[in-house]
Amino acid sequence: PAHFDVIVTTNLFGDILSDVASYWGGGLGLAVSANLGETRALFEPVHGSAPDIAGKGVANPLAAIGCAAQLLEWLSARPAAADPAALKTAAGRISAAVAQVQANGPRTPDMGGSATTAEVTRAVLAALA
Repeated sequence: PAHFDVIVTTNLFGDILSDVASYWGGGLGLAVSANLGETRALFEPVHGSAPDIAGKGVANPLAAIGCAAQLLEWLSARPAAADPAALKTAAGRISAAVAQVQANGPRTPDMGGSATTAEVTRAVLAALA
């Protein structure tokens, strides 16, 4: 992988490759993704909607929260950004809060813990305070 900047594949195989690659970084619950265009971007967790666990309160929210940090970082680089420094600062604070919770817990079941989605989200919010 270190030899390639881009891998072009069909949607099916690209999805499989991104899922497998996310395990190197801690699993699907931590993997954020970005689809970047010239003037538009879409940020989403690699795991998608995870319909098999929807409504059970066990989904790992860290990837979705990490996407918010990526979005702010991307917005800070846009020519029309009103306050790029503030956007970069906010992105950094979110990333640091996610990293703190990732390191210290609480953890959802996919990371070996028993915390709920709401408990992990509250921990990230507390780390931001």
